[in-house]
Amino acid sequence: LLFGRPKLESETVHLLLATLKTVINLPEMQPGASRIVSTQTIVRLVHSEVVALDEREVLRQITHLFVDRFKLFIPDTPEVQNNEITQEVTEFWDISPDFNYVAQAIVDYLTQQRLAPDLAPVQMVNRALLVQQYVSRTQQPDLFQSLVDHRDTIAAQWQQLQRFDLEVGEDYGLLLDKTRQPVTARAFVVGIAVAQQLVIGLPDNELNQLIRTVAPTIIGKSTVNPTEVKKTLLANSLVEEKDGFYHPTALIKRFDVATENEEDAVHATE
Repeated sequence: LLFGRPKLESETVHLLLATLKTVINLPEMQPGASRIVSTQTIVRLVHSEVVALDEREVLRQITHLFVDRFKLFIPDTPEVQNNEITQEVTEFWDISPDFNYVAQAIVDYLTQQRLAPDLAPVQMVNRALLVQQYVSRTQQPDLFQSLVDHRDTIAAQWQQLQRFDLEVGEDYGLLLDKTRQPVTARAFVVGIAVAQQLVIGLPDNELNQLIRTVAPTIIGKSTVNPTEVKKTLLANSLVEEKDGFYHPTALIKRFDVATENEEDAVHATE
């Protein structure tokens, strides 16, 4: 439902839905009411349903989702007189007028997902290829098996567009765009060289250092942002990220990285 990485944990999804339910049913949300609610009231009501998280974590996650991400809760601290400074100040959230519309949109989306018909194996493979152009045997074994089982049918469907070719290797399926151009972007070329160094999984906190080590051997004194290299690695399926480790995919075998000294240029070839 929510775009972006990483995906929400199951308890966070539970908290999200519990918060929607809690706020909608509050007296302060009735027509003509103030829409100003004590922060602690919401936290305690949500915690009564999401018992796997303590109240401090419930507050942190609600703040992240509804204050920082959705902008549906606006922090509100009432003014105090000078002689009240030593007293405990109760924090409130002003609930956005858009809250009910967003809540209804989420419910409608989830309802549609439950009623949506199941996709046929060929449709599931085509959708994956359309979104990411790549299917991995190790990361998506069921999807890869469907690709192998229906290889000719799927390839014929893409050939009808007169633009794409389907390549199926031992460990991957790849949708090739006939209009693609030779890649000269530094981040991509360095990314290939980095991926080819990953014999086994590399911890996330060591990836930037590997990029900095490999980059000079490929692009010399030119510079490249490690963050852009990391994005390129994932966007082009050169690596797979699992449990905080980066693993090379079978796609890296398709590329050679070469340096043209006479032009001081670097390029990748398939």
